Amino acid sequence: MPVMRQLKQSKAREEVLRRIQNGDYRPGERLPSERVLARDLGMSHIALRKGLMELVEAGVIVRRPRVGAFVQQTRPLELSTRLAIVVPDYMGQGHPFLPLLMGGVLSGLDQHRHEISIFTYKAGTQFWNEAGEKMVARGIHGAIIFTSYIIPLEELQKLERSGIKAVLLNVTTACPRSRISTITVDLSQSMREAMQRLVDLGHRRITWMSYEITAFREYEEQLAAEFSQKYDLHEPSNVIRRLGCEARDYDQWEAILQGENRPTAMILQDEFMAHEVYRVCHQLGLRVPDDLSLVAFADALPRSYVVPLSAPDTVSSWNAAAQRAAEHLHYLLETGEKRTLESTLHASIQWKASTGPAPVESALTTS
Repeated sequence: MPVMRQLKQSKAREEVLRRIQNGDYRPGERLPSERVLARDLGMSHIALRKGLMELVEAGVIVRRPRVGAFVQQTRPLELSTRLAIVVPDYMGQGHPFLPLLMGGVLSGLDQHRHEISIFTYKAGTQFWNEAGEKMVARGIHGAIIFTSYIIPLEELQKLERSGIKAVLLNVTTACPRSRISTITVDLSQSMREAMQRLVDLGHRRITWMSYEITAFREYEEQLAAEFSQKYDLHEPSNVIRRLGCEARDYDQWEAILQGENRPTAMILQDEFMAHEVYRVCHQLGLRVPDDLSLVAFADALPRSYVVPLSAPDTVSSWNAAAQRAAEHLHYLLETGEKRTLESTLHASIQWKASTGPAPVESALTTS
């Protein structure tokens, strides 16, 4: 079925359902004729009829031949609303962040009234083609979208026009602005805090490990240039090293951590990098933090390290953000209003045993 036809059909279903839920059409009451409803909603008779058929199938209304459509005398106690959680493709299977996100969403919803599906999208592709059209085809009413890949503004505008209510979960305030409600867990302060703490502890050989595809790229490079100039660190291009999407697929960790000029401190994007660094440190006989200090910007597995990892409390921050997003999405769906919410949570680093003073020069060489 063409996307535009699906959109009109969904609009008819949702508007009639909203009027029933608001009490405009009461149990047992006859609905206006299809011709009148189609004119009121500004759509074709065919699109309206398709939308009404979905309400018949859901048990919300009943048709009486040659009489008309009526609201059920006893409406179902639970009208299932179809919701989507949309995440980048790398989170689609086995990523520890997805259950964390789901937990926060379910905390903000009456889960018995909602049918929740997971959709994914890829970096560098068109979000609408990857996820938007599929959500329309599935009859999704509302979506919570995690944007660790920046979604272009024009793609967000397509989502707005689709009629799907949405709330964005952003990892940076640098994401494109639209009229879609946005909850941001801003890590930019944590990034600056990490660099400042390490230089204050005497570290000058700092390596910042990030990914090739990241929403933070511009800010990372800005901070690297600023601190390199101010504190006589490496050249900015040598401070930041970038990996592909899978930290465990790279064997360059040993090369980075060996030799006289190895870093005394590493800033890591997430827990996957941290696991690899701890593993290589064990193999090379490097002690954290005596030989190498570590700090990460995400950690969904805070109790899984021999030496506790310095990182923001991302578990609490993202759980709270997801819950807030779900509550606002529920409000948008219940009221039919178009109120836009913009909210930012700041996740400060919890400094733990993985971060310490820079080692003395004589200890920097490895055997």
